[in-house]
Amino acid sequence: MTPQAERVLRDYRTAGATKFHGINQSVRNALADKTRFPDSFWTTHQTVLEAYLAASERHDALYHESMLGSKVVIAERVTSQAKLVVLMDEVASFLELAALRTPEILIVSGFRLAKERRAHTRSKATATTQTVQEEVKNSIPA
Repeated sequence: MTPQAERVLRDYRTAGATKFHGINQSVRNALADKTRFPDSFWTTHQTVLEAYLAASERHDALYHESMLGSKVVIAERVTSQAKLVVLMDEVASFLELAALRTPEILIVSGFRLAKERRAHTRSKATATTQTVQEEVKNSIPA
């Protein structure tokens, strides 16, 4: 059986404001780090990266301002978060595609990754169940 490729866990879609801000900050810091992702990596998707980084900066400012409780600023933050989710989906898709050749990319991306699950074979469980059923049949007096 071939090992599964790692995937980005897209839990930021349903995260609350504080959790989303934390995820966004870790992704933004990782993507902005030129030692992890050089400019040559983003040549084909430079506009997506620039749009994401700009939207992330705006969201960070709105997040901290919304802590004061202004309903207008909170509404702006919610709108900003929705736009960021779309941009993060684009970035995550690009990184997953690039990870087919270089799997380490996802590890340093700042995104949380889905854990691989081992598949349990049902043949062992079925054989054990059959053995138990035969023992029960044999123990019942006729």
